[in-house]
Amino acid sequence: MKSVPLSLHSSDIGRANLQTLFQAAKAAGFDYVEPTKVQLQYFLDAGYTIKDIRAMADGVQISAVGWLENCERQGYEYVAMMKEAEKLFALSAEIGAGAVEILSGPTDHRAVEAFRKGSPYSGYMGLQGLDLKAQTEFTVKNLRSLADLAAQFGLMIYFEPLCWTPIASPLQSVPICRQVERENMKIVFDFFHAYIGGVTADFIRTIEPELILGVHVCDSLDVGAGEVPVEPVLRNVRLGCGSVPVKEWIEAIQATGFEGWWAYESFSKEEAEKDPIAFAKEISGMLKGLICRE
Repeated sequence: MKSVPLSLHSSDIGRANLQTLFQAAKAAGFDYVEPTKVQLQYFLDAGYTIKDIRAMADGVQISAVGWLENCERQGYEYVAMMKEAEKLFALSAEIGAGAVEILSGPTDHRAVEAFRKGSPYSGYMGLQGLDLKAQTEFTVKNLRSLADLAAQFGLMIYFEPLCWTPIASPLQSVPICRQVERENMKIVFDFFHAYIGGVTADFIRTIEPELILGVHVCDSLDVGAGEVPVEPVLRNVRLGCGSVPVKEWIEAIQATGFEGWWAYESFSKEEAEKDPIAFAKEISGMLKGLICRE
């Protein structure tokens, strides 16, 4: 049976800390972990060091660090974004990560609800109101800048479009990634955002494998017609209990020739309360059963 690299996503250990993420990954035989900047900063704010993070890793690689949000920011917000990116890229490089996650915006679904209803909203609204061509052009421009900055730190970036934003799924992120034309510009194929965004297995098979950095295997409930997707609601489901054609999509991704890492991303409240190490072992077995083949 052919083995595949597995990455333990931070969501799989509920509210546990960074040390528990590494412990669970090692106990369950994962090749990678995917921590968030929040976990890393909590750890460093507690008085620990980069050296401590590297010591904890010891045999487990860091596939990517999440996340830089609202990547299409313009004007003074663009300046602030690049400063955030430089800080995050420096930290990610120091701990030996391979990539940083980049998110489309607005990351708060309430901003989208407010825009659609014409209601007041005091936070970031993104590029809502512009046509898709303009939104795409601004996003491509910014991703080029971010990819060039990341390259200075020896990092890749991977673009994850959020399904409630104007750039909603791989239907948009794949063409955008091609337009960026940077070797360190990739996407992550996330089943939830792809499903809500209208992706099909036929589309998946058209993606060049070199564009895909990793895969987030997950499930989703169906969103009502005209409703803004609310992630904590739609993703509160165990794998196999929702509507995503998981096995069909795994086979479609494999058909592209993709050989990168796979992760399970859980937003299930039930799973969040499980013992992290026992659940990591459960995930490892589940992913191997779904993905590994003769």
